[in-house]
Amino acid sequence: MRRILLMSAAAAMMAAAAPSAFAADDSAVMKRLDQMQKMIDAQQKQIESQKQEIGGLNRALGRKGITVPAPEPVATPVPAAPPAPSPMIETRLQQQDQKIDDVVAKFAAEQDARRFATQEQAVPSVANGRLQIASADGRFTAALRATVQYDMGYYMQGNHARTLATGPDLSSGNNFRRAQLGLQGKVFGDWSYYVNIDYGSGGSTGTETPGHVQQAYIEYDGLAPFVFRVGAHPPSVGLDDSYASTDQLLLERSAPGDLTRNMAGGDGRDSLELVYQGDSLYGSFAYTGDKVQETTFLFDEQQAIVARVNYSPVANADWRWVVSLAGTDVFRPGDSTSALNSPRTFTLSNPPELNVDDNSTKLVNSGTIANVTDAWAWNLESAVTYDNFLTQAGYFKYGVDQRGITTLRGLGFNGWYAEASWVLTGESRGWSAANASFTNPKPRVNFSADGGGWGAWELAGRFSTLDLNDNQGVIGGALPAGGLRGGEQRIGTLGINWYPNQVLKFTLQAQNVQASKIGTTAVAPITANANLGQNFNTIAFRSQLAF
Repeated sequence: MRRILLMSAAAAMMAAAAPSAFAADDSAVMKRLDQMQKMIDAQQKQIESQKQEIGGLNRALGRKGITVPAPEPVATPVPAAPPAPSPMIETRLQQQDQKIDDVVAKFAAEQDARRFATQEQAVPSVANGRLQIASADGRFTAALRATVQYDMGYYMQGNHARTLATGPDLSSGNNFRRAQLGLQGKVFGDWSYYVNIDYGSGGSTGTETPGHVQQAYIEYDGLAPFVFRVGAHPPSVGLDDSYASTDQLLLERSAPGDLTRNMAGGDGRDSLELVYQGDSLYGSFAYTGDKVQETTFLFDEQQAIVARVNYSPVANADWRWVVSLAGTDVFRPGDSTSALNSPRTFTLSNPPELNVDDNSTKLVNSGTIANVTDAWAWNLESAVTYDNFLTQAGYFKYGVDQRGITTLRGLGFNGWYAEASWVLTGESRGWSAANASFTNPKPRVNFSADGGGWGAWELAGRFSTLDLNDNQGVIGGALPAGGLRGGEQRIGTLGINWYPNQVLKFTLQAQNVQASKIGTTAVAPITANANLGQNFNTIAFRSQLAF
């Protein structure tokens, strides 16, 4: 009965409050409803408390033997039907309900708008010194990339070098080996892009050049671990080649590895490439053309196939053993004229693993090989890492086939290298499944002059040989028919790398270069079939910033 009275009183209060609530704004209506609900809850609690008190008194009387007569049943009066509200009140109540619904709908819309705005809001971040902006769902990203390598080098040649036709005076000095600025990211989750412009000297000269494309490609990642890439980029031609330029053990790649890279790969190479990226298994197959900035051929560009398979038989927290097999086939060298059966030429050459010389002198150089139908190479490489040690070696074989040459077989050349590194501070080199190559060690504690750590320190060494001679004959004797005297170079290099943090790297290296070649002297007395070899040392220093 009390509950009915209370509910009736609440209803009367609501009816009385309707006109004022109708006039109030949305917030006042919500506040009034909340107050009324609290009043009903309080009265209900009071009724329940009184019921409990009556029950307790009845139980106490029963224990004293006093019989408490049961209450006579009281017929529950049938409440009279409430009088129908007047049309004006009914209209106002409907309007009040509508206003409440509008408030709820407005609140829900605001919540949805805030949620959608949060989903679309860009999220900035910095990883390994690289500034990146990404959408909240991660489907769109844009990361700023930069690589700056400033080299200083000195060639310690003897006076004998001035009489030579090849490398009479390698110019000591300094240059920006790389000065790259780029943008990398993804769109709609399954698509990636990378645009990178280089203002440095590159590998062809010791003088800085105007900006040119180092990489510019689009990649589809929706079929991972397979990716498809199209544009200008260096396809993978081997293990040594696949090291990022910032992750190399020494200033330059090995001479045989670099020679293979430039046959049909290298920076700015036009390419269509299919790649399989697994942690233990990596494979790539690319169809390539000329380089973006290349102007050697004015007519049809060269066409080539580049393929590589890389497998890790052992890969755990301490050990990784890597085996890499790759092949390159320039099946159609570029045309040099527009004529039918245009002469097709090809050249194999490489500098002495240091690119400071302004004249870009190549101590081993096949010269222009004419009437080429095919140029090819294959290489087998392997590497083992254990904790903070790395050893790596590779063998390379090259061939050039010519048309109209019946006196000799095709030309053949070879090279090999062996290198190792030891991270003195205990860190290990990382592994990049995307490139199937090793990466720089990350310092456990960054260098700080305020009593912090010393960063990471690494010792590295390499010996390489590249032989571009084929049936070269002997000193003092004429060149045999079909032979080629491209020269042979052997280079021993020692270096020390300092990584103050993940962004900076400093390298100091020393080399001993031994070059042998048979040819004609450049100064009087002019002598044919003479020894043009030389032996000299170099010292160089690089400061690097990369993110």
